[in-house]
Amino acid sequence: MSISPTVGAFSQYFSTLKLSSAWKQSKTAYDRIVESLPVVGRPALSLSLRIRRMVVNFAQPGQLFEDLGITYLGVIPGHNLRGLEHIFRAALDVPGPVLVHVRTRKGRGYRPAERDQIGFHGAALPPMPELVDGNPTPEVHAFPGNSAMTGPALARKQSAMPEPGHRDDAPIEPAGNVNGNGNGNATAGSADMGTPSDQARVAATKRPPNYTYHFARELVEMARTDRRIVAITAGMPTGTGLDVFQNEYPDRFFDVGIAEQHAVAMAAGMALAKQRPVVALYSTFLQRAFDQEVHDVCQNDLPVLIAVDRAGLVGEDGTSHQGMFTLPTQRQLPGMVIASPKDEQELRSLVRTAFAQEHPFALHYPRDPGFGVPVVEPKVLPVGVGEVLSHGTQVLIIGFGPIVERGRRAAEMLKAEGWSVGVMNARFAKPLDRQLILDEARGKLLVVTLEESVVTGGFGAGVLEVIEEARVTDRGYREVSVKVIGIPADHFVEHGAVDQLRKQLRLDTDGITGQIRETLVRLKAVPAAGKTHAGAGTPKNGSHS
Repeated sequence: MSISPTVGAFSQYFSTLKLSSAWKQSKTAYDRIVESLPVVGRPALSLSLRIRRMVVNFAQPGQLFEDLGITYLGVIPGHNLRGLEHIFRAALDVPGPVLVHVRTRKGRGYRPAERDQIGFHGAALPPMPELVDGNPTPEVHAFPGNSAMTGPALARKQSAMPEPGHRDDAPIEPAGNVNGNGNGNATAGSADMGTPSDQARVAATKRPPNYTYHFARELVEMARTDRRIVAITAGMPTGTGLDVFQNEYPDRFFDVGIAEQHAVAMAAGMALAKQRPVVALYSTFLQRAFDQEVHDVCQNDLPVLIAVDRAGLVGEDGTSHQGMFTLPTQRQLPGMVIASPKDEQELRSLVRTAFAQEHPFALHYPRDPGFGVPVVEPKVLPVGVGEVLSHGTQVLIIGFGPIVERGRRAAEMLKAEGWSVGVMNARFAKPLDRQLILDEARGKLLVVTLEESVVTGGFGAGVLEVIEEARVTDRGYREVSVKVIGIPADHFVEHGAVDQLRKQLRLDTDGITGQIRETLVRLKAVPAAGKTHAGAGTPKNGSHS
């Protein structure tokens, strides 16, 4: 015999009993009568209350709330709408605070979501239809072994809803896993990509592995030779890629549940115990642990690696998941190193860099797939040192993170128009490579900063601070204008595909190019007609010599 159904029945019975007026009146009357008995009244009432509490606690999980004076009603089946309405109406008549505990089944009513609860955690928007003569074209889906079908035909062929009277024998969706296709691409089985179309699934298999994939595997590789490395996450082992670490080193992996504050505080304690903790959290959820970043990690200057996954635009997960506020909040923290790679191979090097130094280290990287750049041996990079990718005499583009590649493409477009444009990969938002920035910015018409973060107090603001300070004492910067490009301030970013959001916010290559052109027009600047700085196009590492 199963225990769970029995407990559930008792729970529902006690919830119904608590809501009845007869129970409320009789309970009060009984307590008064027992308490009024001479000599044994109070001891008998105390014993009666303890027995009542034991019985209720056996059948219901909410005794904690009862002890706090809150009437607990649960567990209530969450898919019985009529029953819920009855419970809510009756709860309004209960004197004092009431807690209604409702249990639902994730994805109930949609067969693929019921069977793959991780993969269907999010809800992605379908691709926007192309307009033909003002009307949307029907979406076409191709399946192996089937001819192409439009949306309605597909719905009839592959209905996701069980039909009444028919056996549910649809094929089971693959279990969700950020590495479910073997190369770390966020496809249909991903915990964070929602429900992409089958065209998107096919396209995703052709993409290079994403940044999470490279981060997790580099961490596992380093942990083979350094037993001090421990990994912590807050209820997101699959989304952060740490399930790979967990499989390799289960005794060095800790999932604290949805408690980001505890995750960061725990990492601080482990660092004090001479461990090298890594806390992998989504950028948006790291906001919950700001106090622990300040007082536990930074105030004690502890070598905690904070892996800021999903930094920048996230897209289909919605407004609440955009990783747009973390960078400005961390820039103000004393001792915090903040880095972001221009590509997936540089990410691997920055992971090693984090463990080669002894201060708090925040490593920002997006949900995007990588660029498929050739594999190189990762190396420790000097902290606070950027990289010049190309030189120019008129415009300098300084990027932080993978947006550097969009900046490089924008520079190529501007060069084709006669502008002399240089590109710099900052690598670090804190500490900034001040000397390299000043060396490259001197005498320029325009310095452009790129970041996929809110512009208020972010990376671009830091570059602007450096140039403004130099402008006071050095005439070489008096005529240098600065354009900060990022997510506009004082606005939330809505739900949507990342590519569409970048286009809307003008953070794609065309949008960045357009913003730079418009700024140059306002400055009344004239192209250099192809005249470039000597040695243009030759990358070099920044130095402070």
